[in-house]
Amino acid sequence: MQKKSLLLGAVVGALLLTGCAKQAEKDTAQAGAVEKKSVTVGSDLTFPPYEYLKDGVPSGVSVEIMEKIAEVDGTYKAEWIDTRWANLIPGLKGEKFDILFSSMYITKERLEQIDMIPYYKTDISLLVLNDSKLAPKGPNDLCGRTVGAMKGTAFSEQVHKISKERCVAEGKEAITIREFETSPQTTQALLAHAVEIQYDDAAVLKAAEKNLTGKVKITSTEEFFPTVGGIGIRKGDTATYKMVEDGINKIKASGEFEKILTAYGLKAPTDEDIKAVMGQECLENKVDRMLNQIQIDQFHRDGYLVIENVLNQ
Repeated sequence: MQKKSLLLGAVVGALLLTGCAKQAEKDTAQAGAVEKKSVTVGSDLTFPPYEYLKDGVPSGVSVEIMEKIAEVDGTYKAEWIDTRWANLIPGLKGEKFDILFSSMYITKERLEQIDMIPYYKTDISLLVLNDSKLAPKGPNDLCGRTVGAMKGTAFSEQVHKISKERCVAEGKEAITIREFETSPQTTQALLAHAVEIQYDDAAVLKAAEKNLTGKVKITSTEEFFPTVGGIGIRKGDTATYKMVEDGINKIKASGEFEKILTAYGLKAPTDEDIKAVMGQECLENKVDRMLNQIQIDQFHRDGYLVIENVLNQ
């Protein structure tokens, strides 16, 4: 009888231990799932094929790259915050979100406000109505025309520059520039005959031409302002910069990065392209980030040593 009781106790104990172990595994798995943090990403989701809403879900090349970066890291997920273009840099600086991922061209003025990680190269195209008698090939063909561009963007600045330097300065009629909040609104203005030509990113207008087959066409053939687009990071936020940069490097090494860009007809910038848009400031900022990271790593090492010494006393 005593042996039976002991045996029963052992069985019950084993079952309890097994149940506890399984529950512990379950709790650990659940804890692991909960621990994945959210990283907020500000983007103007009105700019296909880079970033836009498809049936209410963020989509496009920028979205795919960011999601892939988060996937290979495994510790966080991207939470997209739809933000109009003019509010993107102020929003990042004001900590409304952690990352600015909105196919933003890298310029000297922007680098003075935020840090940027280059990821694609592009240029400008011109879009006209399919039945238009106009067939602008390059910048000089814009003189005397009504041109639509997004407000607060490099596109608008470039059209003003062309008007001043290539039109007015050479005795030609100035460009009439009309600005709109989003790229789709600019295209709608073209369809409504409010503008004669849409001036926009080449990949964006290629997507518009495809979606509006028979209504609009790209006519430009000349080079405008080849440039590099980048991911914006708040100055001083070395941890987020390193997280994104490491993620980009990982998906480049796996081939996923090039695969995504190629699917959208885009290319990665060369080292020469990056140097041309970022220059010496890029190098100085990178050195600053490296020094900051070294200081942080040293603090962590020293801190752990202090704690370890205290515990061992």
